[in-house]
Amino acid sequence: MSTDNSASDEIIRLENVYKIFGPQPRGRALKLAKDGLTKNEVQAATDHVVGMTDVSFDVKRGETFVLMGLSGSGKSTAIRTVNKLHDITDGKVIVDGTDVQQLEGTALQQFRQKMGMVFQHFALFPHRSVIDNTGYGLKVQGVEKSERDRRSLEALDLVGLRAFAQSSPSELSGGMQQRVGLARALASDPDVLLMDEAFSALDPLIRRQMQDEMMAIQEHLQKTILFITHDLNEALRIGDRVCIMKDGAVVQIGTPDEILTQPATGYVAEFVQDVDQGRVIDVATIMRGAVTIDASMDLQAAITKIGTNSGEGGFVVDESGRPTGLLMPKDALLATTRGNDLASALRTDFEKTTPTSKFNHIYAAAGKGLSIAVVDDNGSLVGALHPREMVEEMGRVESLIDGFEREVFM
Repeated sequence: MSTDNSASDEIIRLENVYKIFGPQPRGRALKLAKDGLTKNEVQAATDHVVGMTDVSFDVKRGETFVLMGLSGSGKSTAIRTVNKLHDITDGKVIVDGTDVQQLEGTALQQFRQKMGMVFQHFALFPHRSVIDNTGYGLKVQGVEKSERDRRSLEALDLVGLRAFAQSSPSELSGGMQQRVGLARALASDPDVLLMDEAFSALDPLIRRQMQDEMMAIQEHLQKTILFITHDLNEALRIGDRVCIMKDGAVVQIGTPDEILTQPATGYVAEFVQDVDQGRVIDVATIMRGAVTIDASMDLQAAITKIGTNSGEGGFVVDESGRPTGLLMPKDALLATTRGNDLASALRTDFEKTTPTSKFNHIYAAAGKGLSIAVVDDNGSLVGALHPREMVEEMGRVESLIDGFEREVFM
């Protein structure tokens, strides 16, 4: 996933976009949609299909933004407005400062060259070699053969297929063919990658491997990716932010953690109920400020500092802020029977994690029942996490989802 982005880094913006399919899209159907009628009601009244209803979202430069929804939700329609494969009925689509709907002819062609697109079906030319498939977009742009081969090989390196450059697509597995499709999109070094159900046709294991590879490539290249999927697990796994759509409208936009822990509607709650929470909730969600104690303290002073009721304890840190010992209340109280020596009560078998770690990475560590030190990239203490807090957070999410279910089904 990408790093943090500021509002000034926005590269794609949809503003109150409507898309109506039918012979008179800007007539009564648009008015009814704007008046709040549902997709089905507009179709029944006008025989026009609402593809998008008042859709607004923005995508930051270098972000992986996922549009997620079931068939008919409007997600694929939305991605096709970004490169004007679909005209919009009302609203605005702005890409890197350009009003996309105003583009025509050569200007539109040049604009589209700034984007790479990866489809669900591999769309490879069976009579062309892997390297020629990879460089096809460059060929259309008029790039010389030697240069497009060089750039194609660089792209094939990124997806681990350089050794298959001269192979035929028919000699590759489905996952390898999709890698070629990704390499083809990357070869032209686009500003934006549009990925429409790119991994949906793959077997589950290969699909997960492709997700891993895409995330690794993204970590290196920091492209702007607009990714379409109907699979919430995939959306939450790869997205920096996720936009859930239903019946052409946006239901909720948020980080994977926000989508899982703060579902906005019963519809979203239905989706997230089957998601493994531990794969999505990260430590930063619930970590707290760590209590620190000085190694020079006597035991009684340290007990006063950490308290005895919470069961969470405190950490001793070195001069660089790295945790070196953990004082748990029960250990402290036991040590008082032997004297007033702090060092004798400290534990060194505590676990460490980072704010971005997911719960499922620290289940084993939590099993010890000790507070876990949360450290930054330099190993310095930035917070603490107690296993009890993990259990409480997952219970809170379950209760929230159950509450939505009762609203929907009772």
